Amino acid sequence: MDIASRKRLFEARRAGYVRPRATRFYLDAYMEHLDESPHKREALALKALWSNCEIRIWPEERIAGAMTAFEPLGFNQCGGTFINTDARDAIIKENGYSEAEQKWLLDSLDEAARRSYYSPDKDIFTEAETLSINASAATSTFFAGHVILDFETILAIGLDGYREEIARQRKAHTQESGEFYDVMDIMLDAVVAYIERCSQAAAAAASAASAAAYAVGREVMPSGGLAAVFAHIAHKPPETFHQALQLVWTMHMLNNADSFGRFDSYLKPFFDKDDPDNAYELIVDCFLKIEQVNSIQNMCIGGVDKDGADNFSELTRLIIKATRELGYKGPNLCLLTTPTMPDAIWDEALACIASGIGLPALYNNAIFVDTLLRKGYPLYDARGYSLAGCSQVMIPGQCNFMNDIGMFNAMKVGEIALYDGYDPRTNAQAGIRTGDDFDSFEELYDAVIMQLDYFIGLEVSIHNADHRYRAAREGYVLRALFVRGCLENAAYFMDGGARYNNVELEVIGITNLADHLYAIKQLVFDEKRITYTQLKNALANNWAGCEVLRAIFRAAPKFGNGHEGVDALRAHLTDHIYKAFNDAPGTLGGVYVPGEVIFTAHDRQGKVTGATADGRKAGDVLADSAGASQGFDINGPTALMQSVLKLPVKDYLLTSVVLNLRFLPTIMRGRRSAESVRQLFEGFFTLGGMQLQINVCDAEELRAAQADPDSYRSLIVRVGGYSDYFVNISTALQNEIIERTAHTT
Repeated sequence: MDIASRKRLFEARRAGYVRPRATRFYLDAYMEHLDESPHKREALALKALWSNCEIRIWPEERIAGAMTAFEPLGFNQCGGTFINTDARDAIIKENGYSEAEQKWLLDSLDEAARRSYYSPDKDIFTEAETLSINASAATSTFFAGHVILDFETILAIGLDGYREEIARQRKAHTQESGEFYDVMDIMLDAVVAYIERCSQAAAAAASAASAAAYAVGREVMPSGGLAAVFAHIAHKPPETFHQALQLVWTMHMLNNADSFGRFDSYLKPFFDKDDPDNAYELIVDCFLKIEQVNSIQNMCIGGVDKDGADNFSELTRLIIKATRELGYKGPNLCLLTTPTMPDAIWDEALACIASGIGLPALYNNAIFVDTLLRKGYPLYDARGYSLAGCSQVMIPGQCNFMNDIGMFNAMKVGEIALYDGYDPRTNAQAGIRTGDDFDSFEELYDAVIMQLDYFIGLEVSIHNADHRYRAAREGYVLRALFVRGCLENAAYFMDGGARYNNVELEVIGITNLADHLYAIKQLVFDEKRITYTQLKNALANNWAGCEVLRAIFRAAPKFGNGHEGVDALRAHLTDHIYKAFNDAPGTLGGVYVPGEVIFTAHDRQGKVTGATADGRKAGDVLADSAGASQGFDINGPTALMQSVLKLPVKDYLLTSVVLNLRFLPTIMRGRRSAESVRQLFEGFFTLGGMQLQINVCDAEELRAAQADPDSYRSLIVRVGGYSDYFVNISTALQNEIIERTAHTT
């Protein structure tokens, strides 16, 4: 079956999806084992769910398996215990619950919420921390973090190999392990039970399809022996590309479809033994499953292997090709570039980018490896790094970096500094008192730095308290089993079992803060066009009645145009923030790792930030990631890159620092144009740039999609670390992307 036909069939299946009947396998097991440890309770509840939930496999699928449970209580590896109120209501209605049964259900869910992280106790935070959270200055996403499972080891030893490893480690930790290895055995039983049930479901699907085809006298599309594939990988290490890819997909899905890690690296030995055409069809089927899940699923390709040689292959190219030909918003493809990346990979990558789906994102491999080495990571592991979530750095299969948990709004802190630590939105003294009238820019700048240091300290203490609370209530047992270090240390994932531990966060609004401060420096203190008090009043009133003044402040120099003054200010602020976080110890060892991968946070964090002296109005979006504020980079992409290259990305351990670019579609057409764009990207990386994300679209098409969303359901844009369907994102984010400068060359 060709790709177009396979895609049509998949979309027809998706359009005809009927949700499963509501069940409560997880809840019943959770309540039955309520007094067990959170780890054992979670493992037993997952085993009950995976041993009983409905499994749907279509006869045409060669890569299969998807969680179809619809339950009132569940567990997500990226978050924790959750309550699904729709499933709660459905199970009552579908089963005709009596008042007593309804009361049991509601009481059980309340008890689960009380015992888990589902309803965080606000009393765990100090008054100062609470004020900061309410102000959205230093705060948290209250998220468990992204994780890449140890796919390399999973493929090497298989699930029976993990059984042997549990037994071996149990003998080595006879005194101190407690119930740890019992829980690991339960978790492994749950995984094996699910895969064996998938084998049975695949056999049933194939049998039903054969009978139906025989009745009408036609052939069935070869299944590739999917039932046998599942039966093999339930215990043994994979031997074929099909087995390896199916095992990766299954484990990825049980990890709640988080991040794949170095996909082409660990699958290449199996790919090399297969026919490329057959392997390509399997990749396409895998990517259809990714689209079916409909979430951000990071996948890394390219870079170097652990011996330092280029890691590009025909598999790398086919992964990009499948992404382009399917034209979906995922996988969230990350291409790790090197100076010697082959032309065939560049050509495929640029063709994919030119299609307008914002994929792949491009990374400067050497920067990431070098920063990890400078922070003491072994060369072998540094070369094998990956990205997870949107674009956060990880050592795949070996770390708990609490990825994506932190949210630090630098511009909000700058706003609070204007008002002597007072937050006008929450009407509270959220910061420290640093003065509200300044005779010089230096005094104002010192006040901003003091507020930054104060809130950075709160960011750290908030996460320390939050992590301790989470670790006492949730298990994350699957991750303990399949992340290296936990079995060896007889320690759970949230108790420091992983080999490497950090806390990763994103910093929003540094560009706005630099533009804001530079405008004040120039127009208030240097040129004395307005007094500091007059400016504060204009900002407090959201520029009402001050449109001429606002235009003057909007015209002040902005980051992203190669202006020495504002670029230097941006670099100094960035250096100070990065250093302060890297110097802060994490709860499990390691450090706090900042970055500028803004996802959609510049929208919601903009909503809580008042008017600023860069001319921005209260509630407007903040700058996306590490680039210029929307529409203010007026000197072309080279000047924008020159500004971003002044940021100290080489000196610190960072999640990533993203530069978003938007090109008109005409610029990406033709061989000569593609070569010019490639030279621009390569030049940026040669000079030390970290990451590029590229949108190829014109404002007219985006505005047409706003006016008639039903006609543009498949239009994809790059947001802030990931791609999404344009009509699915907020109006504020739609406008933000439209307002990004459209570059030529």
